[in-house]
Amino acid sequence: MDRTKEILTCLRNAVDYVSGGAIARQMGISRTAVWKHIKTLERMGYTITALQGKGYKLSGIPDRLYPWEIEHHMQTRSMGRKIIHRDTIESTNALAFSYGLEGAEEGTCVIAEQQTAGRGRLGRPWFSPSGKNIYMSLILRPGVSPQDVYPLTFVSSLAIYDTIRILTGQEPTLKWPNDVLMGGRKVCGTLLEISTEADRVSCVIVGIGFNINMKEDEVDEAIRQKATSLFMETKKEYERAAVCGMLLTNLEKYYLIFKDHGGREICAVWEERSGIKGKHMEIVQNDVRYEGVSEGIGPDGSLLLNVNGSIIKIISGDVSF
Repeated sequence: MDRTKEILTCLRNAVDYVSGGAIARQMGISRTAVWKHIKTLERMGYTITALQGKGYKLSGIPDRLYPWEIEHHMQTRSMGRKIIHRDTIESTNALAFSYGLEGAEEGTCVIAEQQTAGRGRLGRPWFSPSGKNIYMSLILRPGVSPQDVYPLTFVSSLAIYDTIRILTGQEPTLKWPNDVLMGGRKVCGTLLEISTEADRVSCVIVGIGFNINMKEDEVDEAIRQKATSLFMETKKEYERAAVCGMLLTNLEKYYLIFKDHGGREICAVWEERSGIKGKHMEIVQNDVRYEGVSEGIGPDGSLLLNVNGSIIKIISGDVSF
């Protein structure tokens, strides 16, 4: 695979056609070997034009989440520096969790074109059609106690917020605790899972489902009124590898804020971006319904709800405005 990637880089860097002989000399392989690698790239979805007497030219890049395509678009020190890509997987979080327990380095990213058993918060299924969206899970090792890990949910939400704003020019909505909305419908959700040792968190898995190029008629009927995508909101298609690279870059930015300044700073940024203070809302937590006015976010990421003059601290629940 390394040779194939080197030939892809050679084609990508070429101004025009590059001859098979020139590639062979540069790589120290035969022209027949070059041809075989070209065929491998074509099977992977790359469009390569061959012209007798001139050689090969890269004419099209597939909309696939290949690690080297994502790396082409990201600017990070650790996030996504190791990417594990799968065509189809039950759950990126499940695989990332197993790698995390085996000691995988921080920033390792599991990403898939499709999930067959993707899940969201509270064990709910996450609709994961092939080749349309981003399904990724990151392994983090923040070195904090379990009670201090919750704001990492906001790290991913803020990274999504910035990515959407840069790509579309639109201001998405942050919904506590882990959703990002566009046009009142969910475009992204985050699932946080942790592994602890004694009183420390050994690893955190941040799972992200981000709807990119899904069209209205491709959304499962059960969630059609609740889900949206970047395409549905802007009528534009996006290169998913570029979106993923931007997202990883933004994730590292907010994760470094978390590590350098703690969860309190992340919660404050999230609170400001969400505009949650003063909103009247209803929260259902373990079949108990609370209705009141938000007083903002606590330093631990909890929602502070004013119910008839009393402040109730909500750790989790379903929110409606």
